[in-house]
Amino acid sequence: ASNMVSQSSAPKSSHPADPSLLNCLSLNNLETHLASLDRKTQLPPTKLKSKCTEVLKGLQNHPHGWVFNCPVDPVELGLPDYFEVIKKPMDLGTIQKKLENGGYHSIKEFEDMVYLTFDNAMTYNDNGSVVYGMAKELKTKFVSDMRKLMSQLEGEDMERRQNERA
Repeated sequence: ASNMVSQSSAPKSSHPADPSLLNCLSLNNLETHLASLDRKTQLPPTKLKSKCTEVLKGLQNHPHGWVFNCPVDPVELGLPDYFEVIKKPMDLGTIQKKLENGGYHSIKEFEDMVYLTFDNAMTYNDNGSVVYGMAKELKTKFVSDMRKLMSQLEGEDMERRQNERA
């Protein structure tokens, strides 16, 4: 009989969207829980800076990195419509300066600006062009590098929590 009870109650407790569990948590508990899930992306400023700089250097030192290291100069490059097409220009050098000056407060903020750099290049340049291809390649590298970073931060966060419990 005890075996049947554990079987019938197992699906209830293991179901992640169990409404009774959500009802047990006060709004405050829920916010605390959500904040703890987000802790790995909320890094102290020095750690945020060093982790993001590592990823950024990987992009800047890539054979195509030089293309994206400075702001686009539409005059020098003969692109008179650049600012009509690209409303929010961004480049890796500008990101680096902002990072060095503590201008980013979350990984997401940093990530969005790097994506903007490559998305701008892919928006302005035709698919199949050299610059489009370089941007796409670096964007793919960035996605992979960020995945590695997040998994590393997750591991560090789990380790820290286990140490807190000990």
